[in-house]
Amino acid sequence: MHSGNGPHEEMDRRAIDCFDEALVDVGLAADDRLRQVLHNYFEWATTTTMSRYHQSEEDVPDGLRIPRWSWDGLVRGTGPDEG
Repeated sequence: MHSGNGPHEEMDRRAIDCFDEALVDVGLAADDRLRQVLHNYFEWATTTTMSRYHQSEEDVPDGLRIPRWSWDGLVRGTGPDEG
């Protein structure tokens, strides 16, 4: 869905800012650890996985797995983009 739209760093930054505000709106920002883990996941997903295939949706390989995220970050070996 996000492929083939060219680089969009400003939009990514704004999406992350909106996500952080949504955490505040629903009351999840009060728990610092939870807020930070959710922020880290969304930031990572936005700036790596979702922005990986700028040129064309045809560049996206078949069979990509959804990476798993834990309290400690990316669970290695669970997704296409390990870092």
